[in-house]
Amino acid sequence: MYYFSNRTDDEMKKSTFLGGILLCLLMGIQSGYAQDSAALKTKVKQRLLLNQFESDYVLTASERIALRQSRLAHQYRTKEILDTLDISDRKRNKLMRELKRNPFSEYIQDVIADKTKSEKNLEE
Repeated sequence: MYYFSNRTDDEMKKSTFLGGILLCLLMGIQSGYAQDSAALKTKVKQRLLLNQFESDYVLTASERIALRQSRLAHQYRTKEILDTLDISDRKRNKLMRELKRNPFSEYIQDVIADKTKSEKNLEE
């Protein structure tokens, strides 16, 4: 009570009420931001340096977005396939790191082909 001796009870109630409103607003903004970041946003640079000199070689922004989305979809499908394979966790983690580094890795495709081929042989 010594610190707030200059303030009246009404002033303290108002400041507490305003602080509560501010806290609610901040929490609402944070949850709204989390929902926006959860959606897949594909961004590409709108202006490229090469576009200034050789515009014939540069794809449009919509074409680059389409290529990026197809690459991400391929990476997601490959990840789902790797999750279903019967391999050790260590090898799965190694393949996941390789997938992040190079989504079109021949090593990953070879492992998937070998494992699916051996599973088909086991079924027969």
